Amino acid sequence: MRDQLKLLEELQKHDARLQEVEGELKALPEKLESIRRNLAKVERMLQAEQENLAQVEKWHKEQEAQLKLEEEHIIRAKTKLAAVKTSKEYMATQREVENVRKAMAEREEEILKLLGAIEQSRKTIEAHAADVATLRAEVEKEEASITTRISELEKQAETLREERNAVAAKVRPDVMRRYNAIRMRRGLAVVPVKDGVCQGCHMAIPPQLYNILQRLDSLEVCPTCHRIIYWEKILAEEEPATTSEPAAAPDTDPSAAHA
Repeated sequence: MRDQLKLLEELQKHDARLQEVEGELKALPEKLESIRRNLAKVERMLQAEQENLAQVEKWHKEQEAQLKLEEEHIIRAKTKLAAVKTSKEYMATQREVENVRKAMAEREEEILKLLGAIEQSRKTIEAHAADVATLRAEVEKEEASITTRISELEKQAETLREERNAVAAKVRPDVMRRYNAIRMRRGLAVVPVKDGVCQGCHMAIPPQLYNILQRLDSLEVCPTCHRIIYWEKILAEEEPATTSEPAAAPDTDPSAAHA
């Protein structure tokens, strides 16, 4: 039974390492997708700023075009003013000129405000574009790093599976079934017993069971957590002790819990 326990311990180490590698393999694509989403988010924000600036610039051009039309309107009104023959027509044309001038003054003020806003937006967008370019470079670097790491981990996982399968092939089928069933439920399937306490659930085991573990005649499980258990010192011995008495079972109440 000693050889089976040693194989199970070795198998458990391979499974733990394989689980660690597979966990990282699963996490890396998620991490990569996360940084890609972050980049896409800031790129959309930059695009929205650029589109908003384009709208403001379009509005600015429209206002300038309208101002030019109003200037032409003033010129035509002045020409008309010189040709009027009655005071009534003169007053009407004069009011028309004044209204256009007032509208032009308001539009010129609006254009100046637009120019200030455009200039500020361009500076902001330039800074944000530089930030996005830096982030994009960092993401590309991270993508390359993660891709390389994934390739390395896939090779490690393949090697670990081969090594794990080689060990598993030496385990008795009935023992393997028990190990797999416990591992599926508990994760950790094989644990030592130290001073009469299962190191999986930290509960005291019955003294009689503690004595059975020291003889290593059978494969036993913890009555509390149902993991495969063994006396902590048994695997350190090359052969079962035959010239010395087994360690006495700790005088422990099996119902006592350590944690």
